[in-house]
Amino acid sequence: MDKLQELMVALFVTVTSVFAFLAKRMFASVDNANKRIDKLEGKLVDRQFLESQIDPIRSDLNIILKHLLEKK
Repeated sequence: MDKLQELMVALFVTVTSVFAFLAKRMFASVDNANKRIDKLEGKLVDRQFLESQIDPIRSDLNIILKHLLEKK
């Protein structure tokens, strides 16, 4: 009976350890991915980048508006 109880305890500890190891690895991977995404977003999209993308559009709109007002 003692051997069976020791075997059950060892099996429980082993299963718990494997589960804890896998959970730790999974959440660490998710955390690392989130950090990398945040770092990329900070580099790719900032106010200066957005303003540089809007400037050509504003100049085109000004040309169109000027042309429409002249033809009126």
